[in-house]
This record gives sequence, C-alpha cells and structure tokens, in this order.
Amino acid sequence: MRAPLTFEMAHEAALAVLESGRRDAARLCVAVVDRSGGLVVLLCDDRVGPVAVETARRKAYTAAVTGQSTRAFAAFAARPEMAVAPPSQVDRRLLAVPGGLPILVEDDEVIGAVGVGGAHGDVDERAAASGIERIAPLLFPTD
Repeated sequence: MRAPLTFEMAHEAALAVLESGRRDAARLCVAVVDRSGGLVVLLCDDRVGPVAVETARRKAYTAAVTGQSTRAFAAFAARPEMAVAPPSQVDRRLLAVPGGLPILVEDDEVIGAVGVGGAHGDVDERAAASGIERIAPLLFPTD
C-alpha cells in the first residue's frame, strides 16, 4: 500500500484548482480528501457560497470511496436498475454530479480525491484535473 496523501500534496492540488477556476472566470471551492474520504484540505475562493462548499466536499468523498470520477458515478447511478436502491440511499454523502476525480497512483490505487464546486460540472471537472496534474510529479517521481 502506498503512503497516504500528504497535506503538502493536497494543498498544492487545491491551489492549482483555484488558479484554474480563475482562468475560467469561476470562483470555486475545492476539497481534497484522503483515500477514505476524510477531509485533508478545503479552500474556497472569494465570494463562494455554502452550496459550493458542500458540493466540493461531497464530490471529493464520492470520487475517493468509489474510485471513479463523479461523472462516471453519475452515469452508474442513473442506470435503470439502480432505481431500486439508489446509491444516495445507501450513503447520503455520495453526490452524482461531475467535478470530483480520484487521485490514482500505480496499479490504480486510490490515495485520495479532489472535488470542486462553484461552477458547472465541466469547469469543476477541468479544475479538479488541473489539481491532480499539478501534483503528478509527486505521485510518480522519476528519480
């Protein structure tokens, strides 16, 4: 098992997300969680409301515990056979909305996730990806 996501990695990813949001003229909130969905870092840009905070946190949690993007999870949750037992009834913290991405290392091991709220799903997801891209050298050292 890989070492856990560090605060420094999570903080750097969160800063990259806020920078990405500003490039898209969006004010975002970002949550970075560990592999079990526990909060490591929560950062919000100026004028971000409480809905963005909650959605960022829940998107990060969902990506971490499911090991997939929240976009993929939303597609899974929307399948007709899931209507009998919607995932949100099993775990109310799950959120089937784009904007959350797992942080994966070798062998697709999940060490955490990034969740973004405050814009629409495409902007949120793009910003989350920029956070993971920023820390990729720390996840996959080349030395």
